[in-house]
Amino acid sequence: MIKKIFITGIIAVFLLNSCGKNELDDDSVSDLTLGIIKSDVMNDNENLLEEMPQYSMTPPGTSEKIERAFENAPPLIPHMTTGFFPITTNNNICLSCHMPDKVAKSGAVSIPESHFTDYRPKLKKVNGKYEVDAEEGKVVSEKLKKLSPARYVCSQCHVPQANITVDIKNNFERVFRDEALKTGSNLDKVMDEGVK
Repeated sequence: MIKKIFITGIIAVFLLNSCGKNELDDDSVSDLTLGIIKSDVMNDNENLLEEMPQYSMTPPGTSEKIERAFENAPPLIPHMTTGFFPITTNNNICLSCHMPDKVAKSGAVSIPESHFTDYRPKLKKVNGKYEVDAEEGKVVSEKLKKLSPARYVCSQCHVPQANITVDIKNNFERVFRDEALKTGSNLDKVMDEGVK
């Protein structure tokens, strides 16, 4: 019995010692660096970028649409955003041009139908606990007469495009089932795709 405990102890020490090595392979990224930026994350004074990104200074209404990164990806903001942020309940400049009733005059892209839909399931109280009131495998959706509060802060998903060059190997290929989806969205029609 003592012999088994002794052998088990030696094996445990060996495993703990080999798992605890802090050596990195040549291709590894240390937890003290920020991915491709070779900088110490513990140093607040170090300049992480050699050059700050230059964002578009094109005024709204004069910029060209940027193709989406993938089908139904949130579109990038192609125009200047100086003074647009932060978005608050009292300040959302985006709505002054992108609300459906404003686009005829502004020429902007309309906020899609998915932003006027509440996809959050309701809660019900069962035995003193809250449970989701939705059927498994079904997408809950309720059409709203106003912009969904979950979609109010545009910059959660939409970001301005910067002119930067990052030399990172990328094999991603964009595929669009419809040519119109390069600059448009049908998310409200395919929201339940793959749910079942």
